[in-house]
Amino acid sequence: MAIRIMPKQPKRLFVLVSILAVVLAIQWGYPAVNELLWRPSTTIATDHYVIYSTATPEQTRNIGHVLEALHSTYARFFASFSQVSREHPKLKLKLFKNREEFRKCSSVVAWAEGYYERPFCRAYYNNGSNSAFWMVHEAVHQLNAEASSLRLAKWAEEGVATYFSTSVYAQGAFRLGDLDWNTYPLWWIEGMRLSGDINKDIADTQIIPLRAVVTNRGGPVLDWHFNLYYIHWWSLTHFLFHYENGKYRSNALQVLREGGTLKSFEKHIGPIAKVQTEWYRYLQELQRQLNSPLPRNRETNKTSSSR
Repeated sequence: MAIRIMPKQPKRLFVLVSILAVVLAIQWGYPAVNELLWRPSTTIATDHYVIYSTATPEQTRNIGHVLEALHSTYARFFASFSQVSREHPKLKLKLFKNREEFRKCSSVVAWAEGYYERPFCRAYYNNGSNSAFWMVHEAVHQLNAEASSLRLAKWAEEGVATYFSTSVYAQGAFRLGDLDWNTYPLWWIEGMRLSGDINKDIADTQIIPLRAVVTNRGGPVLDWHFNLYYIHWWSLTHFLFHYENGKYRSNALQVLREGGTLKSFEKHIGPIAKVQTEWYRYLQELQRQLNSPLPRNRETNKTSSSR
């Protein structure tokens, strides 16, 4: 039986392909052109950063203070790592005045609120109570790439970034591990339907098996469940540094030093099935904390994710 390679009307196919090409060019080309034409109204240099900004000078200086505090905290956190450089060229950031301007100049996936693409971190000034946390998340990726030679598995890369960006920033300093409930992805934990039976929750796609989280294989499709993945990446990292008063802390640093592979994880932390049970209970406790009266002062503006 002969197989038709070309349609009966190849011109029609050409027109359809051309239309698709134009649509893709508009989707991806316009933001690139907009960013190319974008001009900062303020440029501020700090000890370790240069910030190109269309936010106000005061807002830009505020971001600079937060990022310098992040830089110091990052250096202390990884002080034992030979990979972390204490001297490096100034890191570059683009700070957009609001979400609308950021998206106009952004060709990344629609749900991103910030992204790092060497040599720039890009994020917008958030007018909520935590104005810098999108940029903080991206700045950790930048520190990993440009101020150190850390090469981390996906869960560890995103977990470390969210570990820093969800920590309380107050009086010019980060309190690592103290939770700012008005940060992503913490505000999505409230909506998780945890039954207490992890197998049921895995079947209901409320929980991703920890092996799939650590290996980045075998879990649900990321594009359909990115908030769920971020909750897992963040909560696993927080668990490793704070479970039972830091039981795994020193070993967790060794896991990061070795890149966050499954082999390293099981060598230094323990069998994945055992750790999954401990982590699941820890996540349940975090959800109970979120639903307690204390964190209720958090804002309810739920944007999605940072890349």
